[in-house]
Amino acid sequence: MERLDSKFHGKYTALKKRKLLDEGMERKREAELKELYDAMKDWISDLNKNNAELNEKLVEKQDELEKTRQEFLEDIHTRDSEILRLKQLLDEKAEKSNSKATGLLGRTPESILENSTPMSPKRKTPLSHGKVKRVQLSENAPHSSPTEESQELECSIRHMCISGNGTNEIRGAHMLCSLLQSLVRMKISVNDETEIFSISVSHEASGYSFTLTWLEKSDEWSYKLSSLGTLERIAADWMRQDIRFSMNMCRMFFERISSIISKG
Repeated sequence: MERLDSKFHGKYTALKKRKLLDEGMERKREAELKELYDAMKDWISDLNKNNAELNEKLVEKQDELEKTRQEFLEDIHTRDSEILRLKQLLDEKAEKSNSKATGLLGRTPESILENSTPMSPKRKTPLSHGKVKRVQLSENAPHSSPTEESQELECSIRHMCISGNGTNEIRGAHMLCSLLQSLVRMKISVNDETEIFSISVSHEASGYSFTLTWLEKSDEWSYKLSSLGTLERIAADWMRQDIRFSMNMCRMFFERISSIISKG
């Protein structure tokens, strides 16, 4: 009987120890779980706080972006309005220039002579008065664009060539060359030594110079290079050659020369 009691007591003691051990481990596990829960709770709280701060910054950035977008659109609208205004001004100026150029090209030497004051009997070349009148008109005209200048140059040279090669005409040609110099911004002089009408043109800044001779039989200008000066590197091939061109090509000729000189 005692042996049985001792056996039961041993089993009871072992179960009790095991139970106490299990309860200790349970409490320890619960404590760890509680600590982990509290840590996760704090971590989630920090995440929510950071998320709220990021949302505020995102809203601020979106507001800044929208403000910048509106300013950009307003700037584009302002620029477009300014470009449109300038384009309208250029169109108006071009229209006025074309009207003026058309009026200059449409006038013939005969129409100028009809409106001029009758010459005294001593003058044998009434066309000279027409040239003087054209000079006066050009001096009183407002500053023209390069295209208008080329058109006026073409019109003036044509009239100068029609006038003949007499002494009075050559003297008038010298006066007209002074006007043409201001139009093409190059020095122009009449070659009196030749029987046919010929002018020397030079650009003093670059040293570029050439000769233009009027060929009456073919109604053409003959171009002959004298010197390229500092334009040697950028000069076009045609500038180095002897070429011919019609009176209608005068404007394009001087426009291309001016374009190349401006690059030099």
